[in-house]
Amino acid sequence: MTRSARAALWAAAASAAAVAGMRPLVVSSGWMVGALGAVCAVAGAGLLVRGLLHRRAVAVVVQAVVLLGVLVVLFGGGTALVGVVPTPATFERLATLATDGVQVIQRYSVPAVDLRGLRLLLVAGAGLVALAVDLFAVTLRRPALAGLPLLAVMAVPLALAPGGYGALAFVAVGIPYLVLLAGGRTAVWRSAPGRSGRPRTVAGVTAGATAAVALVAAVAVPAAVPGLDERPLTIDTGPGDTIAVINPILNLKASLGARSSATIVTYETDEPDPSPLRIVTADVFDGETWAPSTGGDIPRSQRVQDGLTPAPGLSDAVRDSSVVRSTSISIRGLDQTYLPLPYPALRVDIAGEWLYETDSLNVVGDGETTRGRQYAVTHLEVQPTEGELRSASGAPEEVQNRYTELPELPAIVTETAQQVTAGARDPYERAAALQRYFRSSGGFAYSTTAPNDGGTNAVATFLAEKSGFCVQFASAMAVMARSLDIPARVAIGFLPGEETSPGRYRISAQDAHAWPELYFEGVGWTRFEPTPATRTGQSPAYTQPLQPIPSAPAASANAPLPSAAASAPAGSATTSTSATADPAAQAEPTGWDRFLALPWGWVLGALLLVVAALTPRVSSSWVSRRRWAGVGDAAGSAEAAGSAEAAWEELEDRVHDLGLRWPASTTPRRRAATLSEFTEPGSPAADELSRLLAAVEGARFGSGGHVPAGGVMVEQRTASQTGRLVRSHVDVVVEAVAAGRPRWLRWRARLLPMAGVRRALDWWDRD
Repeated sequence: MTRSARAALWAAAASAAAVAGMRPLVVSSGWMVGALGAVCAVAGAGLLVRGLLHRRAVAVVVQAVVLLGVLVVLFGGGTALVGVVPTPATFERLATLATDGVQVIQRYSVPAVDLRGLRLLLVAGAGLVALAVDLFAVTLRRPALAGLPLLAVMAVPLALAPGGYGALAFVAVGIPYLVLLAGGRTAVWRSAPGRSGRPRTVAGVTAGATAAVALVAAVAVPAAVPGLDERPLTIDTGPGDTIAVINPILNLKASLGARSSATIVTYETDEPDPSPLRIVTADVFDGETWAPSTGGDIPRSQRVQDGLTPAPGLSDAVRDSSVVRSTSISIRGLDQTYLPLPYPALRVDIAGEWLYETDSLNVVGDGETTRGRQYAVTHLEVQPTEGELRSASGAPEEVQNRYTELPELPAIVTETAQQVTAGARDPYERAAALQRYFRSSGGFAYSTTAPNDGGTNAVATFLAEKSGFCVQFASAMAVMARSLDIPARVAIGFLPGEETSPGRYRISAQDAHAWPELYFEGVGWTRFEPTPATRTGQSPAYTQPLQPIPSAPAASANAPLPSAAASAPAGSATTSTSATADPAAQAEPTGWDRFLALPWGWVLGALLLVVAALTPRVSSSWVSRRRWAGVGDAAGSAEAAGSAEAAWEELEDRVHDLGLRWPASTTPRRRAATLSEFTEPGSPAADELSRLLAAVEGARFGSGGHVPAGGVMVEQRTASQTGRLVRSHVDVVVEAVAAGRPRWLRWRARLLPMAGVRRALDWWDRD
């Protein structure tokens, strides 16, 4: 194999290992099939072009085209001609998916959901990394620079994944990279030959030993140093390194702000299943935004250190049945005037002037911010029963009027709310029906893309498109609850985050979240969770009625009223939105649709595995057939000589698969002497071995007489005297040799004959 071919294979191995190290960033591993397939496609294209055309620059262009072809096949969605040739629609689709993927990165916490846009970025990124590594290591012959793209890939999980970059993954990338570096040191391979026949020097051995020691030390030393935990390859941002600000004013077109995965809040709690940390509640809705009400100045006497007033609407009976919990919170990278707290808080031990609002229990700093704060919270774990929620009496008039106020809404909003809750018998059932509609029965999907319209029709657009992020879900449920005369508001805060150890959690800006709170007299403000489980996990147990809710009319669960199209925002695509909003009305998928819907990433991966498994046997059979077919084209003595050479080559290939190898300079007689150790004197195998050796020596040299060759007595004859040899003569010798070899070698030779692969590599071996 040529040096460039070896470098290309090691470059592909390093790229594949680096890409595989990103597995912790995504919930599922389906994307890895396409990503590793892209790496193999890029590496294979480079090997093929350089081997055939000997043009390095052309290889780079072909690799880029092949990578584009992989993306078109996997993500083109039927827009490409014959499934491969991209069209303008193909590029438009890829651009749309790429935009979605960027938004997934910005808005999802790690591990992220394996959405199609993110999968496109991962597969494309894997192919580009393989292309860059191959470019530096093979095309430009600068293997040291190949470490730059590898390092860039490793830095992503290093910075974002909770466990950092694993030691095994680091070693898997480090070994092929070190081999690439060693291959670039041409001065090393000189002097006396080693066991492999390749010359090497003390300098080469020293360099290899140094690299091995350095690799082991990089993994082992950090784990042994006091103060470093079992995750030595983790970037940890200290206080103040990353500052996030969560906007308390929710625009229905905007997300909740910064989406960095760096830790901004850590906390420890004795609550078994922590609820979200609430920053602020927004209760004023103008059709476009939710904002906290301005109820005037907060008396300085309302200090959280002195204890907060009881939560609004919470009865003594429910409060007494609730469990008192304690949570210690440390702010590492959040700069906010509102204090993140579990709800409802009873007391906050914190330095500085922090005041609370009595009607919302929002805690705001009097000239203070959250940056760098550490504080302890005593709070209640309120778990109302279904009976308490069902039996709740009407809200006080002040609460009812204030928290059901709405601007003029499109008809689709109120009509859909009435349809969804048509079978409900009380406010609790109506609230549960709304939550179920958004989470499961309504056909909604969590997406990183907000509805197209961000104005006064945003809620209507969301109901039609059935796709959005938490702001849309929380806002739509709160608005629809208000339209049903259920007091509602929107809370802004953080999901519980990731549990790093029992009772300890970390929160990043990606955990920023919004959810609706509905008022039930006796229980107070109660969290519901309309955002699908892909983002939030299980909804609170009390929001799932044990008593079944009477079903609404069949059309109400998923389909808006006929007026939905008329109520949709101007300029929206009526056909597409109505199709999305009414799954029952969609046309039956065609055969082509079903074909396109197949999991082509897995199919391609399976095909690649099948091809990889069959390639050795198929290529070896092809080499053998061509070898013997060439013999039949000759005549007379030429045919005999050709059959001798073919038989000897066949014998060498097959015993090579059984683990018997010789340097290229070894004569046929020396090789026959080694093989004679596996044959009994006078046996058919010994006779055939003698005949094969005599034939090949006769074909090459020609002589007479009997000459001992180790344990083989050879009657030297010309090729024409030995007659034409066939494959069965070789089979007898190979079977005798195989009987004396380990079982695993026999199975490997039978299942994975490598003669064809060796011929392909030798074809490129031009050093």
